[in-house]
Amino acid sequence: MIKAIVMDMDGTLLDPNNKIMPSTKRALMQLQERGIQLILASGRSYTRLMPYAKELSMERHHGFLLEVDGVAVYDLYHNKRNVLRRLTLDEVKKAFSVLIQLECESMACFDDGLYDYFPDSIRKIKERLREEEKVPSDFPWTAGPWGWLSDMRKGYPNITYIKNVDEICPPINKLQVMQEEKPLADLFTYLIKELPDYNIFRTAPRQLEILPKGVSKGETLRKIMEAENWSKDEVIAFGDGENDVSLFKAVNTSFAMGQAKDYVKKEAKFITLSNDQEGIWHALKTMGLIEE
Repeated sequence: MIKAIVMDMDGTLLDPNNKIMPSTKRALMQLQERGIQLILASGRSYTRLMPYAKELSMERHHGFLLEVDGVAVYDLYHNKRNVLRRLTLDEVKKAFSVLIQLECESMACFDDGLYDYFPDSIRKIKERLREEEKVPSDFPWTAGPWGWLSDMRKGYPNITYIKNVDEICPPINKLQVMQEEKPLADLFTYLIKELPDYNIFRTAPRQLEILPKGVSKGETLRKIMEAENWSKDEVIAFGDGENDVSLFKAVNTSFAMGQAKDYVKKEAKFITLSNDQEGIWHALKTMGLIEE
């Protein structure tokens, strides 16, 4: 008997426009009415997850937010947040000092904001894009997982652009690295060797995330499962990024989204349709959990 469904957000539950697709939403609402609990497992903090939790009425159905790749858990029914492990200031400075020497955009993220560093070479790219796209003067300079300019002010309203690591103040949940897909793959290989005391994941084709060693979505999911007395057979996991692989390993039934990279797909038990083709709905229907 399935008791819970855990889902990544970007590239999994959300379509390319950051929306929950209609059939998927109906299915999840129906399953909650039948007692199945939902867990949103994301690199986002609760500030960027709460609107979707409210859209799905998860607080009424004992849902959870598994935040920042496992850094924190938010029990929506009891309105209680438990931060398990953040980066220490020494860990932030050690890793960020490496990142600012590289050709990439680097961010240190906290609950409702981030510190953003990018070299002059990337600034020139952003300046050109801002002019070409005629973005408003107050539009953020931050990159996102899909491009060099991304407006994340709804979830990260407090953005500070920095020139050196000493401008970063705790608490910091994670570090993010943005670059085009091919150079990012080279950065990943380099950072795995250069920063062995951290967990480093490719969360999107042009985004890496750096976390404290031992922190992952899967490890935190196991803590939730233990507290709720759920077995590996009673939880289904969905994801599309490398940071979702640990979710797949925590349960017996896992689905990679159709657009996921091969290094993610090979770790899942099943592959469903992509996030813009109602992939979660299709998988739930295939399993016989929903009828429509």
